[in-house]
Amino acid sequence: MPKTPSTKLSDTQLVILSAAAQRADHSLLPFPQSLTAKGAALNKVIETLSRRKLVVERRVVNGETEWGRDQENRPVGLFITDGGLLALGLDESEKDELPKAAASKTSQNKKPTARPRHKARKAPPPEAKKRGAHAQTKQDLVIQMLRRQSGVSVDDIIAKTNWQPHSVRGFFSGLVRKKLKLPLVSDVGKDGVRRYHIAPIASKT
Repeated sequence: MPKTPSTKLSDTQLVILSAAAQRADHSLLPFPQSLTAKGAALNKVIETLSRRKLVVERRVVNGETEWGRDQENRPVGLFITDGGLLALGLDESEKDELPKAAASKTSQNKKPTARPRHKARKAPPPEAKKRGAHAQTKQDLVIQMLRRQSGVSVDDIIAKTNWQPHSVRGFFSGLVRKKLKLPLVSDVGKDGVRRYHIAPIASKT
């Protein structure tokens, strides 16, 4: 069973880390479209996560979505650490299922990045912001699928995201129901397949 997160996370921190954990390279960028924190508020959130060693800054190649520049004017990205994964409640077996490419990149998180950190905290360049604003994360895609009245099955979501079944169910309980507090319901169709959808919120009269 997944471990109970030992680190208390705010809703904004949870959304950012959850999106990064679902990506093969564990990058925080681009940020989810559902994120409400912007500008200085977002910088403060990232600074807090970095101080708690839940995220780390690491150099990326030109062309990849970047967070800022280091002292040598090389692009820097943001990535979730092992501590960030554990804060989400991911246990060792779940971490082992992550792609090998992601595991090899995560091992680089031990590099010291104290010196370039001050410059890297600056707001992303306009080009990077533009890329992030229009990119749809898997989290956004799944929420969109769940809003279909016809509903979607776990297999439908796996086909679109390549998530593991336990990751889909963890997304339902941890983010959709607990944090976003959305009315997620399910029913079994005539074909015997259980489908999930976000029920309309009744208006108060």
